[in-house]
Amino acid sequence: MSGYTFLYNAFSTPIYGKVLNIDTKKIVSQLQKYDFHNAGFDDFLDVKEIAAVSNSLNVLNDKKFKDLKKVLMNEFYLFTEEHMRYINEFKITTSWFTKSIKGQSSNWHNHNNSMYSAVLYLQTDENSGAISFNKYENKRFDLEVQDFNILNGTEWKITPGNGLFLIFPSEIYHKTQENKSDIVRHSLALNFLPTGLLGHTSADSRAKINVEK
Repeated sequence: MSGYTFLYNAFSTPIYGKVLNIDTKKIVSQLQKYDFHNAGFDDFLDVKEIAAVSNSLNVLNDKKFKDLKKVLMNEFYLFTEEHMRYINEFKITTSWFTKSIKGQSSNWHNHNNSMYSAVLYLQTDENSGAISFNKYENKRFDLEVQDFNILNGTEWKITPGNGLFLIFPSEIYHKTQENKSDIVRHSLALNFLPTGLLGHTSADSRAKINVEK
């Protein structure tokens, strides 16, 4: 066994993405019917620099998005069943539209009371703002590195594109980078919870979840 070496990438955090074949322009054309408000304050940003979110937090319950909801749920189950190997069913608990004009971004945040979060990009270009992920791990030492890789990286960025559907654990902190484009950046965000029995039937920490419609 002399010279035998191994390096595990243990306990990875999954970020799943796929470009879906959907008519994003049609969805964007329907957004003028929704009211929006600024998503909140940031310690370093004026509220006018924060992206806006729809007042409705259940936009996928609208009948006109019935087919879209089905497409997103099918893709979500591809992720949970084929990759994560879960057998639980899931429900969408909240869904809302976001938009940002030139100069706007979001603050670092995560989503409580959900297991997975997702975003579908509806109107973007290469300058409309990447999404950044950061686990904010409580690291003992902050060392300089020659270059970042999957083992030492602390922040990961993904450039959105129309139809790109991202799924990630809700506890991961993320933010939208500044929109430097002249177009309005539109997206759809949603949260998921598992339903039914959680844990083994003999476990003392088992629970059963029913999600209200």
